Amino acid sequence: MVQISSAQELQEKYQAGERNFQGIQLRREDLHGLNLQGVNFSGADFTEANLRSVNLSGANLQGAYLNEADFSSANLEKANLQGASLIKTYLIKTNLQGANLDEALCTGAILTRSNLQDAHLNGTYFNGADLTRADLSNAKYNNKTRFDVSFNLVKAGLKKVGEVAIAVSPAPTQKAELETPSPIVDLTTLSLTVEDLLLMFNHFSELGNRYLGNTMTSRYIQSSRPSLEWFEKFEVNRSTAKVTYKGNLKDKLSIAQIELSQEWAKKFVKSCTMIFKDFPKMIEVDQLVFPVI
Repeated sequence: MVQISSAQELQEKYQAGERNFQGIQLRREDLHGLNLQGVNFSGADFTEANLRSVNLSGANLQGAYLNEADFSSANLEKANLQGASLIKTYLIKTNLQGANLDEALCTGAILTRSNLQDAHLNGTYFNGADLTRADLSNAKYNNKTRFDVSFNLVKAGLKKVGEVAIAVSPAPTQKAELETPSPIVDLTTLSLTVEDLLLMFNHFSELGNRYLGNTMTSRYIQSSRPSLEWFEKFEVNRSTAKVTYKGNLKDKLSIAQIELSQEWAKKFVKSCTMIFKDFPKMIEVDQLVFPVI
């Protein structure tokens, strides 16, 4: 991974002919107006960075972290943003024509008046995104693409590749049951093991990775974990957000451990919901070992 500490250093290396900046981290940096056409920024972290009017046409941003960054009026034509995290990202008047946004997380992104003509949107998440006056004509989507219920697919002029895209609404399955108040459960009657707890948290982890990205998911799991010695045995992999336990998975939880674990789960779900309001609806009821919402 190339070590870059500032926008100026990045620009100097680019002007010297370097194009591979895979995995660099320039969080909150000011890159306004830079010409970075055709660079490799795969896996890079530009969280909350200023990238207004930057030229990234043809750039590789696959799997990059771009949460809350400002790409207003930027040129991302034919850029590869596959699997990138664009949660609450500003993409106002941004040129995304022909860009690859397959499986990108655009939850809460502001795409007002952006150009998404001919873009690839297979499996892209636009939950809570603002697509006001965005041009999506001839953009490709599939049955895994997520839009809000109010979004008019026909009027937008998208091109279907497979089945109709899914509009986000409470599914008439077990997930919808989470909308009703959780039943009161006497935790003293529960017989749970560490393994039961891990299965539930790794279900949360999978959902978090899908809707928020692994960086935010692992951060939320760790920040909501109780600061007691026993909970330090639970480790969170920063790359995958998977939770593991240093000990016997068959150990039974005490009442106190169950109560604290429930608080851990509730805080995690609450944190995720602040970013993605429909997160609780994605949880499979049969994966819960106690109520969390």
